[in-house]
Amino acid sequence: MRTKEKINETSTKGFILNLLSKYDKYLMLFLFVVISAAMSDKFFTSENLTNLLKQNAAIGIVAFGELLVILTGGIDLSVGATASLSGIMVATFLKDGMAWPVASLLAIGVGSLAGLANGLAVTVAKITPFIVTLASMTIYQGIGLLMSKGRQVFFKNPDFLVMGREYFLGIPLVAWIWLGIAVIVAIFLGKTIFGRFIRGIGGNKEAVRLAGISTVFYETMAYTLSGALAGVAGVIMTSRLTLGTNVLGQGWELIAIASVMVGGGNFIGGIGSVGGTVVGVIILGLIGNIMNLLGISIYWQQIIRGLIILLAVFSSSRKRSGAAA
Repeated sequence: MRTKEKINETSTKGFILNLLSKYDKYLMLFLFVVISAAMSDKFFTSENLTNLLKQNAAIGIVAFGELLVILTGGIDLSVGATASLSGIMVATFLKDGMAWPVASLLAIGVGSLAGLANGLAVTVAKITPFIVTLASMTIYQGIGLLMSKGRQVFFKNPDFLVMGREYFLGIPLVAWIWLGIAVIVAIFLGKTIFGRFIRGIGGNKEAVRLAGISTVFYETMAYTLSGALAGVAGVIMTSRLTLGTNVLGQGWELIAIASVMVGGGNFIGGIGSVGGTVVGVIILGLIGNIMNLLGISIYWQQIIRGLIILLAVFSSSRKRSGAAA
């Protein structure tokens, strides 16, 4: 009888631990919301919440691209530089009098080409993703500086600025764009063969290759889509800032990677979700938001974000080790 009770107790304990492990990111989000609300009475004001959405929408879009790459077992350190380059490109096109839809599509195309170059270097040239994207980050930053001559690029196009300034149902348009892209990427990963192959490459690349599937094509496309999404983010932020600047996108790659990790992703590949990444972006955004409300120094914010990245990677690694055991 005691043995049976012990088995039931162990089973219940295992179930609870498994549940906590599965939904820990959502619990963490809830705790951060409660803590933020308790620490500042300004947290739940409409102005603060809309600012939170505005500040994190573009980074959230970049994080989706990072998620696709991480699912293949890779990494993209160039997303911030790609967003900056795309922003400078769209600002330059608008300055020259181009229609904003065409200018936006061309700038996103530039981001896609940047991602394609990364993907080909990784899959065809067989260079380590970390090295490829570290180098391309510097290259894309340099191209942006050449295009802008190291200056801010100003333009006049009220229609283009609507995207970054206007609201729909009280919510910023940029947040609606983020939500729309989240739905598209979630469907892409969960309901299409293309998305399943990308996830499969990270899970077991050799098995995917032996099944007759072109890992080169799908892995390259993951980097291309990452570049395209970074391009979208660059266009959105340029609309919000009303100018093109090389400052845009600085440090975004680290926040994007941290968002995927906090959301349950893993550098080994094959693990991660759109919902988890959204939660990761919001958690990191909440941390920055509450520290700004409390007047905490930007230097301390950097240290705290770094510690969170470390804890997220450690937690993700422990989960993977536990699953393997």
